[in-house]
Amino acid sequence: MKRLFTNTGLLLLFPLMLAAQSMVGTKAAPFLGIEVGGRSLGMGGANVASVNDATALYWNPGAAASLMGSEVLFVHTGYLADTRFDYVAGVFQMPGFGVIGISTTVLDYGNMLHTTVEKPEGDGLTFTATDLAVGVTLARAMTDRFFIGGTMKYIQQRIWHEQASAMALDLGTLYRTGFRGLTIGMSISNFGSPLQLVGHDLDHFYDIAPDLKGNNSKIVSSLKTDPFNLPILFRAGLVMDIFNQGPLQLKIAIDALHPNYNNESVNIGSELLLFNQLAIRAGYKSLFLEDSEEGLTLGAGLNVPLTGVRLRADYGYQIFGRLTEIQNFSVALVF
Repeated sequence: MKRLFTNTGLLLLFPLMLAAQSMVGTKAAPFLGIEVGGRSLGMGGANVASVNDATALYWNPGAAASLMGSEVLFVHTGYLADTRFDYVAGVFQMPGFGVIGISTTVLDYGNMLHTTVEKPEGDGLTFTATDLAVGVTLARAMTDRFFIGGTMKYIQQRIWHEQASAMALDLGTLYRTGFRGLTIGMSISNFGSPLQLVGHDLDHFYDIAPDLKGNNSKIVSSLKTDPFNLPILFRAGLVMDIFNQGPLQLKIAIDALHPNYNNESVNIGSELLLFNQLAIRAGYKSLFLEDSEEGLTLGAGLNVPLTGVRLRADYGYQIFGRLTEIQNFSVALVF
């Protein structure tokens, strides 16, 4: 068991050893870094070890195998600059095999004015831009304390008539120590091929010899865009019960983040549970990250048992400095 856990940790760390240099703002598909779930936002993004719902498909695929039942979850976020962020996930128990999960992430930029050099205020046309990720997750309990999983996902970015697509892999592990609820989690996200825009707006006519009379002045050619790598992110974290007596339970979580598109940072979060039905949360994001607009987060959750199912609703609020705030709503059915 110890050798399995060590080898898995080394497997997760290896790609980060190859990409130790920080390259701020140089990667494609930044929407893959938008954190998912009202609970996670309220806890300051410290969720790689503390995740306990279908958002595990985003945070830590291995943690999906630790869920007690099947679950369908819907997340909506009013994101920055009037964009819409939505996430839908389902986790389904497969007795004798493990867990299978399906997730879809969409960031919609809305309609935007089409402008040209001649008409900088717009020419009457509009265009749209959308980011999409669809993933399939397989997770399994190796023992009653150790869980492992992976997600294969298709990623697409589209702007007007151009689009870029790629395949990527997420891997994650979760280990429960059995001491005061101490749980350790690790994950690596978005390890895959680069994105490169293609589309018919890049096609144009080219005169290969403008000084030669009688040559073909309308040779069809295409502009070639540069490929950009995906935003790889390694997370390692833990969660522990600080207090667990009767109807009251207090958890503290901490995550360390190592991305290939920014510098390292730390997220911390806390959750107070009352009768295992009402949750109050607070956290702080991007500690030790210079010039970050992120900071304090707050949240709350409600867990309501119904006939044959359980309804869970979570809300998260994040102060985003000069970019105002972010509000996240998520609703889940557990059966």
